[in-house]
Amino acid sequence: MKKIFITTSWDDGHKLDMKLVELLRKYKIAGTFYISPENREIEPKDRLVKGDIKDISKDFEIGAHTMTHPILTKINDKLAEKEIIESKKYLENIIGKEVTSFCYPAGYYKEKHKEMARRAGFTLARTVERFSLSKSTDVFSLPTTVHAYRHWSDIFPIFRHAGPGHFFKQYFNWDELAISLFDEVLSSGGVFHLWGHSCEIEERRDWWRLERVLAHISGHLEVNYVCNNELV
Repeated sequence: MKKIFITTSWDDGHKLDMKLVELLRKYKIAGTFYISPENREIEPKDRLVKGDIKDISKDFEIGAHTMTHPILTKINDKLAEKEIIESKKYLENIIGKEVTSFCYPAGYYKEKHKEMARRAGFTLARTVERFSLSKSTDVFSLPTTVHAYRHWSDIFPIFRHAGPGHFFKQYFNWDELAISLFDEVLSSGGVFHLWGHSCEIEERRDWWRLERVLAHISGHLEVNYVCNNELV
């Protein structure tokens, strides 16, 4: 019997994540929020506060994303390990339970960073690799299926998936691509993993696209809706 897993994940810790929470609750979609509590790319006034994080943790998994969101490959090992460890402890103190999922900022990492995450006590680490439709054999380089964002660089994988008849529709509309990839998983089994950033969705006025995808993937009785840590 084919097994189907649906998960979502949302990065960085912007206050607009609370809008994502509302939509995920509405459509009963599970997910993991990877939070960088002192993310230097987000103005302090626009970051999630402790009360928000605690509220999210009631229905969703909280994952760590370093303290300040540095590119791990561009800082020294001591600082990288500190960023990884402290983000875990900080979030655990807020939500009162163990944080076991980690996400590499911007998806950049080396083998040594996987080992740092393992030593810190994480059981998985997520990347930004796209177009995966199955479970990963390496839980410290967990891939995704589709980003809630239009990537011009994805021309070749989208063409391979969509073929000439549907290429342009899926290349220019990430929601069409997401729905098509979900339908493939629904038909053949595997893992559909949608991820994104609430601030990007806001900037591109793509909330309607996201809601369209969530409505399409929700409510399937044969599907297991899981947080990222349940993929392990």
